[in-house]
Amino acid sequence: MSISHSLSTPLLLVAVMASVGRTQDAERAEHFEARIRPVLVEHCYACHNSAEKARGGLALDDREGIRMESDSGIAVVPGAPERSLLLQAIRHEIDEVEMPKDGPKLDEKVVADFERWIRDGAYDPRDTPPSGDELSALVSWEAKLERRKMWWSMQPIAAPEAPAGTWSDHPVDRFIERRMEEHGLEPAGPADRRTLIRRLNYALTGLPPTPEEIHAFLAD
Repeated sequence: MSISHSLSTPLLLVAVMASVGRTQDAERAEHFEARIRPVLVEHCYACHNSAEKARGGLALDDREGIRMESDSGIAVVPGAPERSLLLQAIRHEIDEVEMPKDGPKLDEKVVADFERWIRDGAYDPRDTPPSGDELSALVSWEAKLERRKMWWSMQPIAAPEAPAGTWSDHPVDRFIERRMEEHGLEPAGPADRRTLIRRLNYALTGLPPTPEEIHAFLAD
């Protein structure tokens, strides 16, 4: 084996590992910007910031603050969700430390996003906290309104064109058919009459049909 060949394999491995690292960094950055920063701004900055108020000795508006010891513990321990106070607080696992303080518990998907973020090393590009003016702009009602306008429930009603389908002419069935095809699923066959009477009774009364009702339906 030549020297040049013996050197090429390690260099190739280094290049591949560097490429993988860059991909992972990009994914972590995207996750933070899309899933973590907006939640911190919306629900945390008003009470836990470096400019005006750090309730409980905790500032969540920059990387250093979110990893420092607060009055109750360390909010974020990179790589260790089980030791991160912030995750325990948004899970409502600590009495009187439930967050957000004046709002409902965050959706389970949001909590899962934070758990993933911390487990993956808590990527955080916020080298410095926002200034007082920047903070005021971020937590103002006008800024909140603009963010909330992006909620799905605030979007105008759309009328998408129904895809082509083979099951039915009904547009709802055609959307369902397309999604099932995307997942490689086949529809179930037609239900027999015994199954239909059970479905009808459960849907209308919440109870199973009696034997007499089943016999009458089958004989009709």
